[in-house]
Amino acid sequence: MVTRSIPKQVLGTVVAVVVGWFVTLMFLESTYFIDALRQRHPLDLGLVFGSTIATSWFAAYLIIPVWILVLIPLYLFMPLSSPLWHWPICTLCGAVAGFFIMAAVFVAFPSDGTWSYGAWEFCGIGALVGCAICLVGSLTRRVFKPDHLTSQSS
Repeated sequence: MVTRSIPKQVLGTVVAVVVGWFVTLMFLESTYFIDALRQRHPLDLGLVFGSTIATSWFAAYLIIPVWILVLIPLYLFMPLSSPLWHWPICTLCGAVAGFFIMAAVFVAFPSDGTWSYGAWEFCGIGALVGCAICLVGSLTRRVFKPDHLTSQSS
């Protein structure tokens, strides 16, 4: 593997994770705004900013370990010739992984000792985040991953 390309590949994973994190925030905040408009509640900017910060931290606690333990190794060691790099396959794998990661979190840490109905919503959000991260990672792979895996001396 080309040693000089490792930082560039890690940057590719950072771009994918930041986009996935941003999609999470935009999805959750847009659902808050739609709910506020539907129920005709006055818009509380303190609640909007507070929920955005809380959501950002919660998402980061879930995304960062997955990024370090799963995404970086896959990005570094999976060759470009793998069919998993095709965006439909990669996006589907990301959605499935995101769903099951969130399901594992809610099974491991239930809020009231049981699986709650609200956990399904978070599993769906996990699938959305996995989709976004893998879609961006697969579409930008040629920018951040080298075409060859062996270094050549010049």
